[in-house]
Amino acid sequence: MTPLPNVGDILHYVFLFTHDKAAGRDEGIKTRPVMVAAVRDGRVFTLAITTKGEASASTLPIPDAVADAAGLTRGTGVVIDQYNHFTWLGYDIRPVTSEPSYVAGRMPPGFTNAILSALLANAAAINRD
Repeated sequence: MTPLPNVGDILHYVFLFTHDKAAGRDEGIKTRPVMVAAVRDGRVFTLAITTKGEASASTLPIPDAVADAAGLTRGTGVVIDQYNHFTWLGYDIRPVTSEPSYVAGRMPPGFTNAILSALLANAAAINRD
């Protein structure tokens, strides 16, 4: 059995945004990095990481030093107004090595806590099972 990820781990995942779901999609558009925000009873809760520097009030910028340490592109940010959750291993997780391994990196604990503190209390949830 593939072990569950930890809070702060970065995975490659096909994230479904709320605007895509509202438009009738049931799959995300592309594989992107996501951060594990919680793991409960075999379910994994993930936050999207922007990859093109999209900035909005619902995006927490990732400092360059943190992005470098986590293996992310500089200028990225974490979306804090929505999340996906699914039963691990899920259909939309992508391996990052041939072993396979699913953890592509890890946010440092201090920044992970900052993200979780900034996560909006009314963040929209999308169940991906």
